[in-house]
Amino acid sequence: MTNSKNKAATDAINGYEQAVAYTKENVDAVMKSNAIFTKGLQDINTALFSLAQSTLENSVAATKTLFDCKTVADVMDAQAELAQVGYTKAVEDSRKISELSAKVAEAASQPITKQVNATVEKFSKPMAA
Repeated sequence: MTNSKNKAATDAINGYEQAVAYTKENVDAVMKSNAIFTKGLQDINTALFSLAQSTLENSVAATKTLFDCKTVADVMDAQAELAQVGYTKAVEDSRKISELSAKVAEAASQPITKQVNATVEKFSKPMAA
């Protein structure tokens, strides 16, 4: 009877140690994911600030271009060109931010995905008797 009590106690301790290790691995995966996500958000914020600065500079240049126009026809031509350039830049900037956001999301999900896959693999193996 003592051997079975010792085995039960040993099994309980082993189970507890495995649970603690499993929890630590989960927390580590979440912390890695959070660090990647935070860095990614900083990169996105930097890109957005750069785009805002560029937009402001382009607006100043566009204003100067419009003030340099001599006729209504010149103004209309300048506005059409500025609109085309602005639309193209907006599409490019949007694509850039979308791609950056997708990369951040993918990178931030990797540690958690890896941990989930390891957990599924661990728990899908038959228990040793």
